[in-house]
Amino acid sequence: MRGEDQTWSHDKVRMGERAGQFRLLVVDGATSSMVDLPSKGIVLIGRAAEADIRLADRSASRRHARLFLDEGLVRVADLESHNGVRVNGQAVAQVHPLQPGDVVSLGEVQLVLYSAADSAARSPSAEGPGPAQPIELVLGERVIVVADPALLRLYELIRRLAASELPVLILGETGAGKENAAFALHHWSRRTGKPFVALNCATIAEPLAESELFGHEKGAFTGAAAPKPGLLETAEGGTVFLDEVGELPLAAQAKLLRALETQRILRVGSTKEREIDIRVVAATHRNLEKEVETGRFRKDLFFRLGAASVVLPPLRDRPDEVGVLARRFLTQACAAHARPPLALSPAFLEALGRYDWPGNVRELKNTMGYVAATVAEETVEPQHLPERILAALRPPARSGSAPAALAAPPPPAPPPPEPRSAEEPPTPVPGRRFAPLAEELRTLERERMVEALRVTGGVKVRAAELIGMPLRTFTLKCKQYGL
Repeated sequence: MRGEDQTWSHDKVRMGERAGQFRLLVVDGATSSMVDLPSKGIVLIGRAAEADIRLADRSASRRHARLFLDEGLVRVADLESHNGVRVNGQAVAQVHPLQPGDVVSLGEVQLVLYSAADSAARSPSAEGPGPAQPIELVLGERVIVVADPALLRLYELIRRLAASELPVLILGETGAGKENAAFALHHWSRRTGKPFVALNCATIAEPLAESELFGHEKGAFTGAAAPKPGLLETAEGGTVFLDEVGELPLAAQAKLLRALETQRILRVGSTKEREIDIRVVAATHRNLEKEVETGRFRKDLFFRLGAASVVLPPLRDRPDEVGVLARRFLTQACAAHARPPLALSPAFLEALGRYDWPGNVRELKNTMGYVAATVAEETVEPQHLPERILAALRPPARSGSAPAALAAPPPPAPPPPEPRSAEEPPTPVPGRRFAPLAEELRTLERERMVEALRVTGGVKVRAAELIGMPLRTFTLKCKQYGL
């Protein structure tokens, strides 16, 4: 420590000397860094040269805030800064306690407090990757388990977006966890105490879409025996989650766009507009850009909903999470069936990793429910998987460091084909199924890009260099392949 205020030096914090049980993610403009916090002391944050955590963004004051740390307790205080201090979107005027997961805003700078144990779990061992250590994000009564580094970074982005009022478009395959991401946006926002209302747009009949969204008055149509508020109205002050928004009829799209622009709604059968205060989060598994090109989705609504976008990777691209989630889902399913927990054999876990999970997290959860209901033994083996999954498993990877081509001598060359006339059709190869060459090349290219992104921790510049692809081409293809 130095000086009378016992401020810790930034160098000591960064080197981890006397590091405590907390770390701080600092998002400062286009840069971010993870800083170890001491177990005890005071940390000055701001743009001043003497600051322990020195910021660059001009929205931060020279001496903006202090963190007070004392054996497991963390508090933040504003130092009469120009833009103030907000915790989870709420302005704080006095010393305010912090919990892991809290987002502290100093102007445009975002700070996220983490438990050091959770952060350390993300650091790869020098001996290899080892088993994934899950992090539980506790969002009220909902708990989200994250074990994949890319997904952890994605939720850090969601924390930052939550502090704003931007509409967010969540893209991802069915079952990938889009509603969890939407709920996290709501929970970490200033609207957390207000309603979170979800609607699956694919489940409502086209004639009822406007009534479901905006409500109706008595007698507006046959069966409307009483006035009814719509989804947007019931979410007053909170967040509306429009799942599968690409399925919304065009007429309802036009009315939704106007509601978002004016913050007013008009019930079906009414002439009086009502003011609303809501944030809209939308999600879809469709390519909305292509839907816009074909005229099935309004271009202006697409840009309105997509002010910020979050892309959830499918479960097959999050291999660290498969075993973690499988154990968790199986424990829950066994409890629901009032039976003792089951053990998962290494062979079973290896088999789970060889399946592509087209239904993503939802399919994995259903599979563990099936296992809990049908397996009589104490340990789950690969043969206990449903037949459709067993039939779709990829072949196991070859062991050993030698390439497969060198592991065994090449087979003898086939005899040359008999000459045939130009009119004679080619002889089919027995048992061989051919796909168009362009399709096979695309599949191979996508696999290599996924591998490169995994190796580089999602850093596109390094991944593109790794496979010798221009960065601009790599970025474009990431978008095309949904990576």
